[in-house]
Amino acid sequence: MKIKFLLSPIAYKIEEKIKEAKDYLEKYIKLEESENPDLIILLTGGTEEEAKKYLKDGIYIIPFGTANGLASSLEVQAYALEKGIKSILIPNPDERVMRTLKVLDELKGKRVGIIGKPSDWLIKSGNYEILKDFGLIPLDIPLTEVEKNLREDPLLSDRIWNLSKEKKVSKEELTKATKVYNSLKKIIEKYDLYAITIRCFDLAINLKITGCLALSLLNSEGIISSCEGDMEALATMLLAYKLTRKTPFMANLARIENGNYTFAHCTIAINIPEYFNLNTHFETQSSIGIEGYIKSEKITILRLGKNKKFKVFKGEIIKKPFEENMCRTQITVKINDDSFLKNPIGNHFVIILGDEEEKIKSLEKLGWKV
Repeated sequence: MKIKFLLSPIAYKIEEKIKEAKDYLEKYIKLEESENPDLIILLTGGTEEEAKKYLKDGIYIIPFGTANGLASSLEVQAYALEKGIKSILIPNPDERVMRTLKVLDELKGKRVGIIGKPSDWLIKSGNYEILKDFGLIPLDIPLTEVEKNLREDPLLSDRIWNLSKEKKVSKEELTKATKVYNSLKKIIEKYDLYAITIRCFDLAINLKITGCLALSLLNSEGIISSCEGDMEALATMLLAYKLTRKTPFMANLARIENGNYTFAHCTIAINIPEYFNLNTHFETQSSIGIEGYIKSEKITILRLGKNKKFKVFKGEIIKKPFEENMCRTQITVKINDDSFLKNPIGNHFVIILGDEEEKIKSLEKLGWKV
């Protein structure tokens, strides 16, 4: 991260103060001293006038030490607010907030493949703006490129067949579905992509093959991939994965019944559930969908939106039998929060196992709003 240390011209033990700050901050972020910083570190009072020339929208301000850097930071942020400059003051750079800052810094400049444009129904969630909030670089890739690289992988098909518990589809359909996985891997390598999203329903129409298996496998490998060209779900999945090191699951809210919420989708990564069955894709009743069964009781549900907004909730899974009339992986959850559906910020939700709410809420200290 590009940073600038600021000290009063009459400060004493300058080198000692800088070394102390570096030793702490470098445990979390890579420091690059710059005259165009993303972060200014105020080590003493009397630094307000110099800080003015570095202020810009999105600038982070961290006071460090006890030589009145905090007092100076408050003056600088008050000045920025008065001038309409959106700065983020981090008055207490503790371990959790610094690890979150590290994640945000690591995402900057990463290339994200948008394969085939967002689906038409994503009238809000297909917006590219959220990628700018993270400094991610979008790269548009035509769906025709997927068709150029199709290749079956019988060995991969054998592995997935053997890993699955129940087979509700043919081995032939599974082998056909490996074509999309191999094609996406080639595209990821060709364009040096960090993550992808794909207009997957067009594959089902044009090729009679769904992308569910491919996205499941990619996510299980740590290559974060969202369905339907949903940019905001992709950004949410990326952040969740980087903050928690747990594989995320993108899902629709399918039903509300007796205060319980059922989420469902066909693309859960195969490393998330206790076991999985091979089924068809729900909407088309064809190709491959992943029917996963999760053991964890507690989950975290989250969603990011553009302009640095987010929602996060804890839930407990309620065991229910599989239903044929919805997407293949189904999770019914009890959420003890009446605000869950108030002020929605998108369609798909992202689910991670366990209680990770506090890690996600650390975004608040970095300028994001619940």
